[in-house]
Amino acid sequence: MFKINNNSKLSKGLDKEKEIERADIHSFHRYYGKLIPAIPSYFIKEFTKENDIVFDPFSGSGTVAVEAKRLKRNFVGVEINPLSVEIAKTKTYNLDVEILDKINNELVEIIENDNSDIREEEKPYIMNRDHWFKDFVQKDLIRIKKDIDTYFDENQNYNIEYKKFYLLTLSAIIKNVSNADTRHVFPGFSKRMHQLEEEGKLHIDVKASFKRAVKSRSKAYSIYKNNQNYTEILEGDSTEIDLSKYENKIDLIVTNPPYISSVRYIETLKLEMYWMEVIRSLDEYNTLAHEMIGNDKLKKEECKDIELTNYQEINDVINDMYNIDIKSAKIIGEFFNKMEKVIIKMSKLLKKNKYLVMKISDSKMKKKKISTGEFLNLIAEKNGLKLKDVFLDEINNNSRSLTTARNTYSDIITHDYIIIWEKI
Repeated sequence: MFKINNNSKLSKGLDKEKEIERADIHSFHRYYGKLIPAIPSYFIKEFTKENDIVFDPFSGSGTVAVEAKRLKRNFVGVEINPLSVEIAKTKTYNLDVEILDKINNELVEIIENDNSDIREEEKPYIMNRDHWFKDFVQKDLIRIKKDIDTYFDENQNYNIEYKKFYLLTLSAIIKNVSNADTRHVFPGFSKRMHQLEEEGKLHIDVKASFKRAVKSRSKAYSIYKNNQNYTEILEGDSTEIDLSKYENKIDLIVTNPPYISSVRYIETLKLEMYWMEVIRSLDEYNTLAHEMIGNDKLKKEECKDIELTNYQEINDVINDMYNIDIKSAKIIGEFFNKMEKVIIKMSKLLKKNKYLVMKISDSKMKKKKISTGEFLNLIAEKNGLKLKDVFLDEINNNSRSLTTARNTYSDIITHDYIIIWEKI
């Protein structure tokens, strides 16, 4: 029975964990809707021992991966967004801080002295690129990327991980040096930014921003000193990817799936994805967006037929929504069918009597509540998992990505469920 436990010992333990200062590496790259580190940290400590294997089918920017490695556990994860994969991998590399300091000094000097000409054809495809980036910003971003490539071509004694550190640090400053308002979840040249520009208060220095970024991020890698645990992050769709080699080998799963008709995560990263050329056209962007769980960008022809599930309780909600809005009904059915595939995979991966911890929220669509937590519990209990505990986790008011109205379908999230299932 899905009933909130208001006296959960695990809830109290998590609250204490939240008081501990998080590792600086978590701030490597802007990423909306990510887990607070205390959640994986607490449950990894509670349910695993050193060298156990932790799994996350929705790895995002690698919060669970970082906490697993920091606590000397091994990690396996899956993520569909190629830029997110690179962010997560980069945050978990074993990089030598002294080597980074050496490269910083050499590379920054090269970048500061580079005023080379930039040809128009060297600029990446970005729709409305000149709207988002001033011309001198575009040129400096290209110069820095070229200087990174050249430096590591000439210094091939360094592992590829060091080059990726600098490329992902460049990615991390892209929104900061754009015309987009960093206070907003989605990129937008806001009235505030226009006003700052008109008042001469919008100061952008790409090279200085990069210099500060590499210096601050380099220090964060000291947490992995002498760490021998492995981190494997696979790029792919969690509903389809082959994970058979990990069946019955996982000691703990901690995950935060996308929510129904949630924040369009790909849109929050679109400027970075285009600049880093992980997507090179609008078609590639739309294809990736369409494949993501919780996606609400459906074509009209895709909404002709609703998608029912194996669960009558969910189908009742889908049918009710069909009478209100066909697109929303389609989104709900597709979400739960995809999540069932993922839950089946997770159940197979877990060892017997080990735990799956999920942070998830109910949603509203067209002012109708979708009991996401309760419905996912239905699916879990039909697929080899038993509910151990469930409690509420209040959303921090400073979390702009979740306390902002997310789109025309969904609502503001004020709390999440933390659900713990046991493999039986």
